[in-house]
Amino acid sequence: MRITLTGEDLAGFATEGPASHLKLVFPAPGQDYPTLPTVGPDGLVWPDGQPRPLMRTYTPRRFDPARKELDIDFVLHDHAGPASAWAYRARPGDTVVMVGPRGRYLPDPAVDWQLIAGDETALPAIATILESLAPGVPALVLVEVADAEEQLPLDSKADLRITWVYRGDAVAGSSLELAVSAAELPDGQGQVFVAAEALAMRRIRRHLVNDRGIAPERLYTRGYWKYGEADHPDHDTGED
Repeated sequence: MRITLTGEDLAGFATEGPASHLKLVFPAPGQDYPTLPTVGPDGLVWPDGQPRPLMRTYTPRRFDPARKELDIDFVLHDHAGPASAWAYRARPGDTVVMVGPRGRYLPDPAVDWQLIAGDETALPAIATILESLAPGVPALVLVEVADAEEQLPLDSKADLRITWVYRGDAVAGSSLELAVSAAELPDGQGQVFVAAEALAMRRIRRHLVNDRGIAPERLYTRGYWKYGEADHPDHDTGED
């Protein structure tokens, strides 16, 4: 589901580049507006007796500075998570607090090809990367989704070769891992972006480094979520 945020507070909003991320701050259950901290000499100070807000990390999908419109794409998760539940109920006039954005993936114009891989949680980031690629750059794109109904249009001036991987009843990330292992990479030096379930991302990273010989500095890997964790940290690079 795509939600468009707007308002004068978006004046001056800017990302650092494709695949940047921001925090959305949602009210705790029973609140209409989230509790916010103040900044003290030792960092953030939270009001006593007030519930902490719920925060989740998202990719800015599109920003129109003239109209002050910011698009955020939500995976709905059967409306079970706090962010997807908010998105499902969202109506004009609702308010959400945003922190950021920061971070980015910078495609290197000197490389010979790009490998972009991820699951449905990475689709907004993948889309922003593809839209930033130079014309004619060979780009192999592998995206794992549940089924064909989850496909989204991906536009780019690059020379795209897109493969949609349907996992069906398989464990999330396993189908993407197999697709990356079977991929025929172009000759020359490439650059890689991988964002998916944290454990699957680590297996893919090890394969690319150990079996494909891709230098770690050419890899940008992120665990966007992890089995068993309600709010996985947004700085999981898989380098441990």
